Formats: sequence, structure tokens, C-alpha cells
Amino acid sequence: MACNSLSALPRVCAEGVLAGVEKVYIIAYKDLEPINSGTTDVYSATTAGTIVQIAVTAGKSFVEIGLLKSTSGLNEAMTKDNTKGTSFFTQTFTIVLSDLTTENQQFIKNVSNQPVAVLYKSRTNKWFAAGLNGQFEVSGVEGGTGVAEADLIGHTITFNGISTTVAPIVLDSLAAQLT
Repeated sequence: MACNSLSALPRVCAEGVLAGVEKVYIIAYKDLEPINSGTTDVYSATTAGTIVQIAVTAGKSFVEIGLLKSTSGLNEAMTKDNTKGTSFFTQTFTIVLSDLTTENQQFIKNVSNQPVAVLYKSRTNKWFAAGLNGQFEVSGVEGGTGVAEADLIGHTITFNGISTTVAPIVLDSLAAQLT
């Protein structure tokens, strides 16, 4: 595969940019389906990489996860080995479930042993996706009642996965349709 030429990247000029995630939606990967009979891909993208289609099985949907302020986000780290010709991104996504409810316990049970896909809106008002390759799973759950009055009562769930690219942008109209 030939490498692409580089394009100039202008500096972002804005009043301010906030890090973090504003909205999160999750679906079991098994509830996605191939976009057509000739592929196993559950999404399609433009040549620039923007996701324009995600095929959800009829009767299934992405479910919204209620977020506490400033508790959710995606981190990515590239691993590259020139001696083996490999490179990939490790993606880590964290959400915090507030309170020790039956619904939260059931959610933890449901996501703990299967791959998921995540659709999330950043505070920059852009939508992104992770896990559309079936490689995104829970890697840890931590939480409980807390000790002091201001401690978290709930659970922090960490999802990990790998991808050959950074988390792709999702077309706004597609995100609106899926959420």
C-alpha cells in the first residue's frame, strides 16, 4: 500500500475547546449486522474515514448511558513496531455509573462478557465511534459504596480495544438517527 502525501493542518482557532464526553451510547456488538452480504463490516465510511452508516439489527438500538459530569472519555495510544511492520491503537474508554442500583448491576453483568460498540459525543460537539470492529470489551470494573460522604457510590467501567485507526468521526445525521 502506498503512503499518502501529507496535507497542511491549520491551527485550530477558537474561543476555547473543552475535553471530555457529553453523551455516550452503547450497543452489544452482536446487535450490529453486516452492511451487505458481501462483507462482515458493520459500518461504512467515506474515503476520509467519516462513518456514514452503521447497520443495527432490527429491534435493537444503542442505549444511552447517564453520565456524571467529567467522568467519561476515550484515550488512545499507538503501538508501532517497525521491525515487524505492525501498528495499532489501543483504545480505553471509561464510564462511571452512579449509585448501586439493580439496573446498574444488570448493565455491568450484560457488558462484562461480550464485545460492545460505543457511540459518543465529545464536548467539541463531534460524534465518534469505537468498537465497530468487535474488539472492544470490558477490561475492568471498580467501585462500591465509598467511605467518606463525598466518595463515589457506584462503579467505574473501563473498556479496552484495539483498532488500526484512531476513533473515527461519525456523521452528525447518522448519530441523530442512531440515538
